[in-house]
Amino acid sequence: MFLENTLRRALLTVIILGAVSVSAFGMVTEDIMIPTQGKGLFGVTECRLATYVHKPDDFDPQQKYPVVIISHGTATDSYTRCHTRFDYPHASEYFLQHGFVVVVPMRRGYGGSDGITIADSIGSCSDPHYSLSALEASRDVAAVISYVKSLTYVDTQRILLVGFSSGGFTSLAVASLNIEGVIGVINIAGGQGGASRTESPGHACGERKLIEVMGSFGKAKVPTLWIYSENDPFFRPALAKAMFEDFLKNGGKGRLVIAPPFGHALLSQKEGREIWAPYSDEFLRGLNGGNGGNRAQAPLDAAPAMAVR
Repeated sequence: MFLENTLRRALLTVIILGAVSVSAFGMVTEDIMIPTQGKGLFGVTECRLATYVHKPDDFDPQQKYPVVIISHGTATDSYTRCHTRFDYPHASEYFLQHGFVVVVPMRRGYGGSDGITIADSIGSCSDPHYSLSALEASRDVAAVISYVKSLTYVDTQRILLVGFSSGGFTSLAVASLNIEGVIGVINIAGGQGGASRTESPGHACGERKLIEVMGSFGKAKVPTLWIYSENDPFFRPALAKAMFEDFLKNGGKGRLVIAPPFGHALLSQKEGREIWAPYSDEFLRGLNGGNGGNRAQAPLDAAPAMAVR
C-alpha cells in the first residue's frame, strides 16, 4: 500500500508540474550540476544546483546564443519539493523558438539539488521574512548566471531572467543586483507567501511587507514585464498592482498586464502560453533579443506602465 501510494503521488506530481525526461522534441537537453554556496549547520557550505540546459536541435557551438534562466515556483509539500524537477517544457519550447538557450535550475533543497530550502522559507505568516528569502534565492540564481557566462557558446551580454510565482519574485530580486549582462525580466504571477493557509484566496502573508520588498527591487536598471491572471488565487490583481506601483516608485521600469482568467499556472500549461506569449513577443522585440545569436543592442525602455484586460 505504501509503495502504491508513493507511485500514485509521483505520477500526480509529474502530471501537475509537467516534469519531463532529459530529452524532448525539438531540443537537446543536458542535465548538469552548478556550484553555489549555502548556509549550513557549520557555516557556509558548498552546494550544487540540479539544472537543465536546453539547446535547439540544430545547436551550433560556434555561435553565441542569448540565454534565458527560468526560475521555478514554490512547492508547498516536502515530497514534491524533494522529488520533482521543474522543466516548464512549453515555456522552454517558446524561448528555444526565439533563439535562446534555456537554463532551468532548481534552487537549493529542491529535487536533485543539494542543501535546504532557505530561499523559500519566509518564517511565520504573521511576520514573514521576505528580504531573507530574496537574498538566499538571489544567491542561487547569481551562481547560475556566473556559470553560464563561462560557457563558450553564451552571449554574456544577453541574459534574460524569467520567473514563475516565487521564481518571479526571485528574478526581480536578482535583477535589482544589476549584474552585468542581464537585459530584462519577465515576471509571471510573481510573489512570495501566497500559498498561505491562514489568508483568504488571493491574499498573501504580510502583504504590506511583500509590497515593500517587491518595491525595493525597483533598483533594477533593466526593463521588466509583469503578467498576472485576473483570477490568480495567490496574488489578486489589486495586490499585483500595489507591488508594481511600489516597484515603479523606487525607480523600476516595466509594464503590468492583468490577463484574462487562467488561475496561477500561466507558465506551466500550454494554454497559458497562448495568453502570455504575445506580451512576451512584444517585450523581446523591445529588447532586440532572441534572434538566434546576434549581439543585442542596448535594451530599449520598456513600454509605459499599464494594465491590460
